[in-house]
Amino acid sequence: MTQEPSPDSEPGYAMRLANGSYDWYRNAAIKARRYFRLTETLVLLVSAAIPVSAVISPGDAQVPAVLGGVVVVISGLRSVFHWQDDYLRFSEAREAVEAERRLYRTGAEPYDDPATRDRVLTAAVTRIEQREMGTWVQLASPRTDSTGNSGRP
Repeated sequence: MTQEPSPDSEPGYAMRLANGSYDWYRNAAIKARRYFRLTETLVLLVSAAIPVSAVISPGDAQVPAVLGGVVVVISGLRSVFHWQDDYLRFSEAREAVEAERRLYRTGAEPYDDPATRDRVLTAAVTRIEQREMGTWVQLASPRTDSTGNSGRP
């Protein structure tokens, strides 16, 4: 009875894994950067519109109040979704994967041994992904105050 090779030992698996990881981080970084820039721009525009709306209709506090509420909501979304942090994390991971791909493609150390290079690339990409995920877990975990309370009931 012959044993089928595992998917990670098939030719090209390691580079497909690295390429997939690179593409995911590139796309995720672009998306996070867009959301961050959009929310930053909206906060600036809506904030600037508050005093303008007060001057345009001095007896009506509704428009400035609504605009102020919009600023609060947008600011809240930024702190919930961490788009700037995501952009930086994803970009760092993308470039780390790219560095490994370049070394692999050129056969530089640690990819100079054909017998181990795929295994080494797979391990390197996995390490990069795990490091990025660990940073995300820290960001997503409840924050604790100086007394050790997480702020949750």
